[in-house]
Amino acid sequence: MDVRHAVVRSTSAVSVWLPAMFVSMRPVSSLVAGAMSSAVFITHSGFSESAILVGLAMFTLTSFGFVFNDILDYHKDAAASVKRPIASGVLSRKVAMLFALVLLLTTCTVSFLVGSGGQVLVMVAVALLLYTPFAHEFPLMKDLYVAVLCVAPLYYGSFVSRARYAWPSYALLALFIAGREALMDANEVEGDLRAGMLTIAVALGDARARQIGTCIMAMSLGAGVIAATSWTGKVMFLVALISLLGVFSWPKLNDTRRIELSRLPMLAAAFAIARG
Repeated sequence: MDVRHAVVRSTSAVSVWLPAMFVSMRPVSSLVAGAMSSAVFITHSGFSESAILVGLAMFTLTSFGFVFNDILDYHKDAAASVKRPIASGVLSRKVAMLFALVLLLTTCTVSFLVGSGGQVLVMVAVALLLYTPFAHEFPLMKDLYVAVLCVAPLYYGSFVSRARYAWPSYALLALFIAGREALMDANEVEGDLRAGMLTIAVALGDARARQIGTCIMAMSLGAGVIAATSWTGKVMFLVALISLLGVFSWPKLNDTRRIELSRLPMLAAAFAIARG
């Protein structure tokens, strides 16, 4: 009977952990990162098994970063009543750490199958490990840190496919992401105040941070339309700009939903950069 109850409890725990693990990976954001790497690779080397592996490596590495940093941010997120699996206790930190290690090992395995670019993934992994300590120590600089991190998938795709690095376009995408991070900070002012973190939104106020973040995002995409060297790139940047304006002008969306949907113009901009 005791064995039967133990099996039932174990099965019940796993049924709770699996959805929590999936959510903690931030699957949509991680998929965007993977798609960015694959898009650059496919543009310059064509579609192949390697294109899928390149995207998978970046997907699992990005997922690792989200899980690991949620573990480090456990106390801050819990104090701010952030409804994430680890902060809410649905997924224990011990189980989450084991899951993060599995994701990291998966990235290493896939990278081995790709055959190149491993050094780029190592650098990104180190940057992900250092993100939370850096954000706590230098909160005013964390948006820039995230912006650089979010350009890494494009760099990885370029490195593996041995393509030219479009640094001006990368800088514009980084600027877009920095603006998006300012919006996210504006939504997390209360939690950051409790944690004693002086973010840009805390320093300027959430309303001003939203205005600045929105303007930066729109201006970066507008500049991308001008900077793109191909008509395909220009069209994709224009699509990104129009979709962004649609997201922020839609009357019934709240700020959280707007931030979530801003991934779409970000992805369109990434494809624009991949096309040149």
